[in-house]
Amino acid sequence: MRHQNRRTTLLGMTTKGTPDPLAPLLDTLNDLLDATEANIARARLVKQRIAHIRRQVADGRPLSDIVAAEPRPLIVELITENIEALQAAGSQLRWAEASALRAEGLTATAIARLFGVTRQRVSKLLQHPPASARSSPSTT
Repeated sequence: MRHQNRRTTLLGMTTKGTPDPLAPLLDTLNDLLDATEANIARARLVKQRIAHIRRQVADGRPLSDIVAAEPRPLIVELITENIEALQAAGSQLRWAEASALRAEGLTATAIARLFGVTRQRVSKLLQHPPASARSSPSTT
């Protein structure tokens, strides 16, 4: 499910036709929401698989047989997908928030205090956006 920004148009402009410095952040929040919903769906599947495996173990089946018969993706694969989705969304969010705060006039030092990191980390973050931010139409 793709969420829409109410503040901006699809082109990252305000309703007045000016570039919206918050458009990348709002897009990123939508992406994070989508990733979270996908993670919830995977987590539900993990819970179902756990219950199934517990029943199989309780019935005395060898784990090697259980795992071999388990449908793909395996639990470990679902967990990896969840971690990777959150890592990518978190990286994008850090950059988008730092960029939006910088556009509001905050210094790298002030942003660093808000994020609990060094000023150098914020400067590096702003200089090197994640790949998804470099290819996003709203950041050009």
